[in-house]
Amino acid sequence: MGEPATYWQALAVAADQGQLYLNPAAAQACSAACDEYILKLENHQREARVLANISGYGDFKSGTELRDMFAAKAVGGEDNMVDVLQSHIDVVEEMKVVFNKFFTATDIVDDTNAADVWAQGPK
Repeated sequence: MGEPATYWQALAVAADQGQLYLNPAAAQACSAACDEYILKLENHQREARVLANISGYGDFKSGTELRDMFAAKAVGGEDNMVDVLQSHIDVVEEMKVVFNKFFTATDIVDDTNAADVWAQGPK
């Protein structure tokens, strides 16, 4: 298997290998913060898509060129806002994967321990 492609993927590998630890409650709070931030970024994406349909620059060639240039900055052009925001969303999703490892693992251990106690029954 090759090297992780990103910083957060490397942290996920470190967490899997037991080289990284985060308190489950802190991990839960970080994951929730990621969810909130993703919602904000997605909202900004929706707003940027609206900017692709701008008007008011007139019918002259210079006006239509300016309109097209600004529209491309919002959607579809090089380094457009929608794509930049998506790259931020992708990073935050990778962050969530790392944070989720800590409280998901804790839940699995708790469930396993509860099942073991239940299987032993009262003594």
